[in-house]
Amino acid sequence: MAFLLGVNLIRLNSLADRILTSFKARDQRKLRKLNDEVLKVSYLEFNRVTFNLGTISYVLSKIVSKPRFLNPEFSSSLKTIEKIMEKLVNRIDQAQEEELLRIFSELENAIAHLEEKDPRFVVDLLTKGRLKMAATFYAQGLSLGVAADMTGLDKQEILDYAGETFMFDKTKDGITINERMKTARKLIG
Repeated sequence: MAFLLGVNLIRLNSLADRILTSFKARDQRKLRKLNDEVLKVSYLEFNRVTFNLGTISYVLSKIVSKPRFLNPEFSSSLKTIEKIMEKLVNRIDQAQEEELLRIFSELENAIAHLEEKDPRFVVDLLTKGRLKMAATFYAQGLSLGVAADMTGLDKQEILDYAGETFMFDKTKDGITINERMKTARKLIG
């Protein structure tokens, strides 16, 4: 049963599973590499599920990169995140989109709960993850308007985030004209 047309469900399941495994291992470098993979999938096969998976992979890498979150006081919150990720992995290739979005919402709540215990960030991790995704889409050649529409973020927020990073310098792979046309056709309908 395919819930999303054109999306390789096996690939999404594999990505989600590898994200979970890397998070359990607290392997930030692997999570970052997986985030890059999810970004490519999201750009070519954009939908709310791939976008959320990309955001979550980025956020989990940020959590693992902060030693304070690895302290015993956060272990319960980290276990909760793992259990919800396990649910996602078990359902991603079978569930309807709305069920998966509810699981992502559970993940977001668990991450917000983790941050409540140690609110050091000016921008919460989920917002930062969404901004990174949108700015990366923009840096890879999507128009600012399309990146904003796809992610539901404000254009100025995306520009501000992209301007504060070296994102454009790091973007190695431009999007080919064929990939841009595929994305444009998909957005038009």
